[in-house]
Amino acid sequence: MRFAIGFLLIFSARAALAQSPPVLADYNAEVRGADDRVDVPVLVRRLSELRVNTYFFLIWHRATDWDDLKRFLPVARDAGIDTWVYLVPPSESPPIYGTRYSEPFRLDYPRWAEEIARLSIDHANLKAFVIDDFWANRNVYTPDYVLDMRHRARAVNPDLEFWPLMYYRELNREFIDGYGEAIDGVVAAYPKTAQTVQRAWLLLNDRLDAPARWQFSHPAYTRSAVGDHVSLQRRFRVLSNAAQYVLRTAQQDSYEGPTAGYHFKQVLIDDQVVWEEDVAGGERIWQTVDLPLAPWVGEKSQVTLTIRVYDRKRVSNFPVTVEVQEPVVAGLVAEGEWQQVVQGHWSANFAPAYRGAGAYRLPLVVMIAANRPQFVKRNGEPAAPERIRDKVKMALVQRRQGFCEGVVTYALPKVPDDAVFKSVRQLFLKASTSRSADFDGNGTVGFEDFLLFANAFGKVVGEYATVFARFDLDLDGQVGMGDFLLFARAYGS
Repeated sequence: MRFAIGFLLIFSARAALAQSPPVLADYNAEVRGADDRVDVPVLVRRLSELRVNTYFFLIWHRATDWDDLKRFLPVARDAGIDTWVYLVPPSESPPIYGTRYSEPFRLDYPRWAEEIARLSIDHANLKAFVIDDFWANRNVYTPDYVLDMRHRARAVNPDLEFWPLMYYRELNREFIDGYGEAIDGVVAAYPKTAQTVQRAWLLLNDRLDAPARWQFSHPAYTRSAVGDHVSLQRRFRVLSNAAQYVLRTAQQDSYEGPTAGYHFKQVLIDDQVVWEEDVAGGERIWQTVDLPLAPWVGEKSQVTLTIRVYDRKRVSNFPVTVEVQEPVVAGLVAEGEWQQVVQGHWSANFAPAYRGAGAYRLPLVVMIAANRPQFVKRNGEPAAPERIRDKVKMALVQRRQGFCEGVVTYALPKVPDDAVFKSVRQLFLKASTSRSADFDGNGTVGFEDFLLFANAFGKVVGEYATVFARFDLDLDGQVGMGDFLLFARAYGS
């Protein structure tokens, strides 16, 4: 009884969450036969064992992939598997990269949209198409280009959707403002933490507030030279009788990967570096910088304060955005305005404060690297099966919490006895046992669902889907307080 009373007290003021059916998907790593064609029966069997309801079919590895997709679709339909077509962009095609195109329509993406739409008329399980590395190719995929591409697809099939593949560092209001009306959702690749997913969801649902800040950006696929930089400089008068000399600001950057030694965030006093931090590592969260200035101000009457991002080594493809809030400086009085200095391909922009109002909603599917080389590359940590499993589990729990509409594994090995395949299969098996906390299936998470949950509370689920697996919302193998908190968030929706 105390359990029920506590539940009602905690959730008298809860917020409802949407509980749409989740996308449980896999991408790439297709199984091929001796003839080098996609082995459709084996691939579908592996996907069925995995318990996915969607497969992202990559058209790139062989010139026969488009024809193999046509063979795949009816077999996948009979197995209850939807299909999203996955295309590569110009940056992964000749003349820029390699020798392979997405065949047969190559870089004619409006034609691709039309042909995929025609194919979807005959195969209702063909739901959407995705283009890889979308933001890095936005010189081709302008908003008008994408609108025209989607219009041509929907002239054939009004229900066919287009989802760009984005990286979390690329998700910003510039992207929303330019493409929000031209896309149906976002596939976002390789989150570092649950907070990375949550921030993306808040942005895509217009729930993310942002302070006024300066943005320093370096583009993708662009070379730099040692010493390239972007900076703000301002002269300050030093108060001789000040109690303290301190600078306080907040900063963050969009790069969460492990590659270090290239881009550095810095503060300088009269051309002397007094603080710096590599953009590598960390999360995209605001971090406060409290910097005592007395050792560098000394007996000076004036100083020049510089905030900059500096390239200590040259880069060839290292996009990043560094954001810095207006600094508060004690003991110094500003004289004049901030002056921008740019060397190389850096850019500086001032972004005003923004308050999210829920004006738009773009669904999110989270992509997790599930093969060993990609996991190391994308996460900078050993690719033990347990680590890959935990990253997939994190994304699935975010789906249960309402922070994304689906999860897709990148190139999961399709060998049944592979340790990664087996561990992810167990997660997907449990995740597929219930779509939400609506345990009785009546469309509402209510008191009847609570009674079912209370009966399962404390039970051990185990590794595979059992009678209590649908109540294990956090996928930890037992029905406990973590599941109760997730259930509570959904109550009433």
